[in-house]
Amino acid sequence: MKQLLLLRFSAMGDVALLVPVVQSFTQRYPDAAITLVTRAKFAVFFEQIPGVRIVGADFDGRHKGLPGLLLLVKELRQIASFDVIIDAHQNLRSAVLKRLFQLTGVPSFTINKGRAEKNALTRKTDKIRRQLTHSVDRYAQVFKAAGFDLDPVKPFTFPPIPAAEKELAAFLRNLSVRTDTPWLGIAPFAQHTQKMWPFNYVAPLLTQLYGQHAINIFLFGGGADEITRLKDLQQQFPQAVLVAGQLSMAAELSLISRLTGMVCMDSGNMHLAALSGVPVVSIWGSTHPDAGFGPWGQGEEAFVQISPDVLPCRPCSVFGNKPCFRGDLACLNWITVDMVANKVQQLLERSRSTSAN
Repeated sequence: MKQLLLLRFSAMGDVALLVPVVQSFTQRYPDAAITLVTRAKFAVFFEQIPGVRIVGADFDGRHKGLPGLLLLVKELRQIASFDVIIDAHQNLRSAVLKRLFQLTGVPSFTINKGRAEKNALTRKTDKIRRQLTHSVDRYAQVFKAAGFDLDPVKPFTFPPIPAAEKELAAFLRNLSVRTDTPWLGIAPFAQHTQKMWPFNYVAPLLTQLYGQHAINIFLFGGGADEITRLKDLQQQFPQAVLVAGQLSMAAELSLISRLTGMVCMDSGNMHLAALSGVPVVSIWGSTHPDAGFGPWGQGEEAFVQISPDVLPCRPCSVFGNKPCFRGDLACLNWITVDMVANKVQQLLERSRSTSAN
């Protein structure tokens, strides 16, 4: 059996985008096995896929620094004798791991992240604007370079996890949620401010949505600060369901798969929804879908953004971690509640049309 070592440590959305590629690999090469090194909390994305072993990397603890990486290599060599390494991360840690394995003759293949073309897309002047390769396709390309030709399936859906289904059913039993009306997720946060629609716009959006539709709204987030802000929002809208902090990641995935749609930022929740086959209304600020991180399998109908024709500075960042060139985050502040509500209206109309057919 061919043994493949796959490296992708973070972030959540980037790791999730590996899932359709890994699933395609296991289906096309059932006689091969993958050992994926990633953060332990991301194992939930892969645990229902046969032929995949997850090794949880603890880079803040036992696998920290060079001694920790040496220990990780020792642990991995005890698991299997690997035939090839696929580096889907391309950072310093993955480079060290590859080098240590290469000393024993294990070949490696590394993802082409397209850094030069991404820099050209996001630089302040003389931008080169074009649609760049999506991350899912970049992952598939490095597998192909290693000799494994793949064609990830669209639409993809996460395999169900029975324990998560039970957890979600128990959660929903305690709620007054109608099953005959749309279920809309709202995920108003992202890792960086430059990717987040102003939070004070969210309450007016909910007012408009509840006023125009019979609808169930679920509030997604994570971390103490986000949960506190969502609890404050729920006090204004007690009919909204607070999901943040209430469910395991697996149960959240199960809930996301049942949604009619998801309003989100350029964030991990956007990728989880899109990968679950759920239409999204994704709000874009300093980043842009052209960089290759859009909701996989969805097009212009899934985006709310200020055109670069109006704001030539967009996009100014690949990941949303750079200061605003203008200093006023116009790319986000100029996106109105009506613009988002209209996109939600279109999403709901498409959903009704699909259900009717």
